[in-house]
Amino acid sequence: MSWHARADWSVKLHRSRLLLCLLITALSVAVPADGQKLDPQKSKRPIIGVALSGGGALGLAHIGVIQYFEEHHIPIDRIAGTSMGGLIGGFYAAGKDSTGLRRIVEQADWDTLLSPNPQFREQPVVEKQDWNRTSGTFALRFGKRFSLPSGLNPGEALALLLSRNTLGYAELASFDSLPTPFRCVATDLISGDAFVLSSGSLQRAMRATMSLPAVFTPVKWGNRVLVDGALVQNVPVEVVHEMGAEISIAVTLDSPKVSAGQFTSLLSVLRQAVSVAITQNERRSISQADLVITVNTQKYSQGDYTKAEDLIRAGYEAATGKAEDLARFEVSPDEWERYMRARQERTSHAPNEGRIIEVAAPKPSFQQNAKSELERKLGSGPVATPELEDVLSGIVTATSVPGAWYQWKHEEQKEGYRVEFLERPGQSNFVRPSFHFSLSSGEPSQAALQLSLSTIPANTYKARALGSITIGFDPGFRTEYYHPFDGTGFFIAPGALIQRLNIFEYSGATRTKFVRDRFATTLYGGIGTWRFAQLRIGVQAGYDSYSEPISVNGVPAVSHGFANPEAVWIYNTQDNGALPNRGTRIDGSLGYSFRNTSFPYLRSSFSSFHPVSSRFSLFAIGDADTSFGKNLNFYEQYTVGGQMLLSAYRYQEFHANTALVGGGGLIIHAPSVSSFSLYPGIAVWYEAARLDLGSPGWQTHQSTSSGVFFPTPLGVAGLALSFNESGKARVRLSLGSVKP
Repeated sequence: MSWHARADWSVKLHRSRLLLCLLITALSVAVPADGQKLDPQKSKRPIIGVALSGGGALGLAHIGVIQYFEEHHIPIDRIAGTSMGGLIGGFYAAGKDSTGLRRIVEQADWDTLLSPNPQFREQPVVEKQDWNRTSGTFALRFGKRFSLPSGLNPGEALALLLSRNTLGYAELASFDSLPTPFRCVATDLISGDAFVLSSGSLQRAMRATMSLPAVFTPVKWGNRVLVDGALVQNVPVEVVHEMGAEISIAVTLDSPKVSAGQFTSLLSVLRQAVSVAITQNERRSISQADLVITVNTQKYSQGDYTKAEDLIRAGYEAATGKAEDLARFEVSPDEWERYMRARQERTSHAPNEGRIIEVAAPKPSFQQNAKSELERKLGSGPVATPELEDVLSGIVTATSVPGAWYQWKHEEQKEGYRVEFLERPGQSNFVRPSFHFSLSSGEPSQAALQLSLSTIPANTYKARALGSITIGFDPGFRTEYYHPFDGTGFFIAPGALIQRLNIFEYSGATRTKFVRDRFATTLYGGIGTWRFAQLRIGVQAGYDSYSEPISVNGVPAVSHGFANPEAVWIYNTQDNGALPNRGTRIDGSLGYSFRNTSFPYLRSSFSSFHPVSSRFSLFAIGDADTSFGKNLNFYEQYTVGGQMLLSAYRYQEFHANTALVGGGGLIIHAPSVSSFSLYPGIAVWYEAARLDLGSPGWQTHQSTSSGVFFPTPLGVAGLALSFNESGKARVRLSLGSVKP
C-alpha cells in the first residue's frame, strides 16, 4: 500500500471512530435512564409562556396555578397578564413565588384598596372636628364645579401596595430584565386599541392594566390614557407569543352563568354588555393557546376578596385537572434548580430602610412643600418602609392627589428612596353625607341629614374650604377656610357659623322646648396640619338669640353678644367616625366667654377603643364640662342624658354647671349577617355621672346598657336597652353616631 493510500485509509478510520463516538453520545442523551427527565441543557426544551386573565377577585386563583407549576417543576419563561392577571403576573415577574404572592393577598386590606372613599383614619385632623366629623363612611368625590370624576377611586392605597412589592425596580428599559420577562395589557381610550406595557415604571404599568373604567381613575402614559385591558384583550395569549414563547398556556376563569331574569336594572344590563365584549375577545385569544387551564369560579363573585384561600385552592385544582397535559413540561431537579437560581440572580432586593434622596411632583410648589414635610416628619436619616408609607398616606389624603409612588434608586454617590407624587387634575370636592336619627319614649325624636363638604383648590398644598350643613333637628351651617403655611405645621383658619340649638326641660312628663340661635364668626391659628393632632388658639364672636328670657340660679338669660377667646385641641387616631374598632379621640376647649354674665369654661370629650382579639374590643368614654364653679344661664348650661351620655335617661334631662361623665364597656364583633354583608357589634357598657345642678346641688346618676349596632354607610344603626340606678328601663332606636 502506497504512502498516500495508507494516509487516506487512516483518515477514513479516524472519521469512522469520530462518528461512532458521536452516535453513542447522542443515544446516551436521547435514551435517559428510567425515572430521569430530559435534561434541557443537553436537549433544548420549549420556551413556556403563561397568559393570566382578568376577573377581579377571581384572579386570585392564578396563585394556585403558579403553586402547582412550582411544585411540579414547570418553568414559566414568559408571563403576561391583564387586570388582576397583570397584578399577579407582575408580582411573580418581580421575583415573588406562590408563597410570596399568597402573603401579599393575605396582608392586603382589600376594603381600603377598593374603597372610593378616603379612610377616616387617614383624613387630616381638620376634618375630624366635632362640627364636621361624619359618622358614615360614604363619600362623593367631584371635580371642578362638582363635575363627576374620571373614576371613583384614584388608587392611593393601591399605589403604595404596588410600590412596596416592586420596590427594587425603578424605571426599566425593558420588562425583559425582570426575573421573569413580563408584559401587561391596558386599553388606550384615545385609539381604542390594546396597549402592551413593556418598559418604564413597573408599578404604574400594573396600576394601568387594572384601571377598571368608572371604578379606578385612568392612568396617563405619555400621550395615552389607559384603563383596564380586559376590554380588548382579557387573556393576552398573543402577547406571550410575541415575547418568544414556543408553548402558550392560558389561564381563564369560569365566571358565574347568567339568566334572563337577572337583567332587571340599567346597571345589570350595562355590566353584562361589558362582560359580553370581554368574553368575545377572550375566546379569540384562547383559540391561539396551546393549552388552556380553566378555573371553576362559578360559585364566587368578582368581589370575593375575603375568599382568597378558596380561590387559590380552585386554581390549584384546575391545574391538577390538567396534570397529564402539563407533565410534558416538567423538568429535572437540576434544570429546576438552574431555573430558580437564574430568577434569584435577576431579582433586585432593596434594603428595608434608607434615606429619601429625591422627591418629585409635577408642580414645583407642591414638590417643595412635600419635600419639606417629609424632611420635617422623617428627618434626614434612614427611614423604614412602613414609616415612609405612613407619612405618604397622610400627605396623599390631605392633599387629594391621586397617589404617591416610591422606588429604590441607585445613583453614583448615593442610593435611597425616590418618591413621586402624582398630579392632582384640578379642584377636588368631597361631599360626605350622614344621617342622624334617635327615637325613645318620652323624649323628642331626632332626625337630621348632615352634609360635610371639603373643597381643595387646584393650586394649593393642604389648604381647603370646609363646610357642614345640617337639615332637620338642630339645623345649621358652618364654614371654615383652612390655610397651612407652605410645608410647615402652622395654619390660620377664619370661619363663620349659623346654628339653631334645641334645648329641652322636663318637669315630670311635661317637656318644654327652648331655642338658641347663634350667629358668629371665628378666627383661629395653630399647629397641626397632619392626621391625628391639632392645637389651635383663637376666638369665636357673635350674637346669641334666645327664644325666651329665663332665669336659673339667679342668672338671667337674655339675647346678647359674646366673644369667646379659647384654645381648642383635637387628638384622634380612631378608624371610624361613629363606632371605631380601635384608636383614641380627645376633643376639648378651654376659654373665657365674655357676655352679659361672663364665665370661664372647659369642655372635653374622650373615647378610646382597643381590640383584645378578633372578636372582642374594650372601650372607655368620658366627658368633662365645667364653668369652674360659676353659675351659667339656662341656655349655656351643659346638658346630659341620651345616647351614650347616661343612656337610661331622656335627651338633655340634666342641666348642669359642671358635668363629669365616665364609663366603659365591651363590644363583641359578631359574624356577618347572611346575604347583607353587615357585621354587627353587640355591646354592653356602664356610665356614671357627677353633676352640679346649681341650687339642687350635686347629684350622681348611673346607667347600664346593652345593644346591637350595625355599621352602615350613613352611620351606625343601633337598638339599645338601658337601666338607670332605680331600675327604670329605656329602649332607644338610633342611626348615626353612637355619641351625639
